[in-house]
Amino acid sequence: MKKSLLVSAIAIASLTSTQQAAAEYDYYATYGAGHTDHEITNDYFYDGDYARHSYTLEAALGYMLSDDIAIEANLVIPSFVQEDRTDVTQFRLSGLYFFGDDALKPYLTAAAGYENNSADGADDLDGTILSAGLGLQYDFATRWFARAEARLDDLVNEDLEQMTYLLEVGYRFGGASDKGYSYSDAATPAPVAAATTPASKPTAVAPTVAAPVTIVKDDDKDGINNAADKCPATPSGVNVDATGCPAFSGGLKGVKFESGSARLTPASQTILDAAATELSRYPDLNIEIGAYTDDRGSDALNQNLSQKRAESVRSYLLGKGIATDKLTAKGYGEASPIASNDTAEGRAENRRVEFVILK
Repeated sequence: MKKSLLVSAIAIASLTSTQQAAAEYDYYATYGAGHTDHEITNDYFYDGDYARHSYTLEAALGYMLSDDIAIEANLVIPSFVQEDRTDVTQFRLSGLYFFGDDALKPYLTAAAGYENNSADGADDLDGTILSAGLGLQYDFATRWFARAEARLDDLVNEDLEQMTYLLEVGYRFGGASDKGYSYSDAATPAPVAAATTPASKPTAVAPTVAAPVTIVKDDDKDGINNAADKCPATPSGVNVDATGCPAFSGGLKGVKFESGSARLTPASQTILDAAATELSRYPDLNIEIGAYTDDRGSDALNQNLSQKRAESVRSYLLGKGIATDKLTAKGYGEASPIASNDTAEGRAENRRVEFVILK
């Protein structure tokens, strides 16, 4: 009965709309190595290219404000193989803007901070810097990514410019948070089919024969004897399993995302509100939230995207008071399609989220 009510609430809620979204792994850290040309105009360092060009190590801690925008705190120190090259120490506060939701995506970066340049035979140069650059990021796993970046730093109180070329890897971490987006989706959910029990055929009346009578008690008339019925108050007409409990495995019809993104559309919040209300009435239920994609894009990208979508739904339900240990999120990528990926309609059906109640 618990599971049947949950299915009904989700089906009814799919007729209404509002807005909400969440993202997992809001924080990340990066570490990499760079090569710096300290003076593009070759005016400051008099010992030639050896003094002008040096190596750096860079670490950063970042936070995703949205799927497209991030802020970072960056620390640069001299490389361990500097030898007689110019030493650079730098701190920046950076902003990044990413283009698109693909695994491989370009980005722009701008920053302000402080830098110190120290070289043998020359006075230290230090002060405020302004930076601008561009890069390319590749998400090769759910949590891991790599970047290549080219950046121009301008020491504003000195006549010094420098170009830095950076390679780094990053790791995402942290819990989910709600950000309150409003977006649209091309996927159109299929209508919910109501569960029905086939009508039994009438049987012919046999002549009365005296025989022993076995009395079987089935108070909820679901076909399962009371002695074996673990859900003795199942409503009439609900399909049940061998234990007398509702057999449930269903999709969250109407929970949709922007194409290629984990952003929930306006219709999703009300659907999830109804699901959360019903779940709160049955705190013993354990539910897996499974998300699937179509086959567009790489396997790694689709796996990452489906995991984010499942976690997005889980995050919203947690925000409505559902216990953390009662919900699990799992992304299945492009596995188990329910329609052909050769058509737009089929791909829309395959981009789905399903509830499975774990027993």
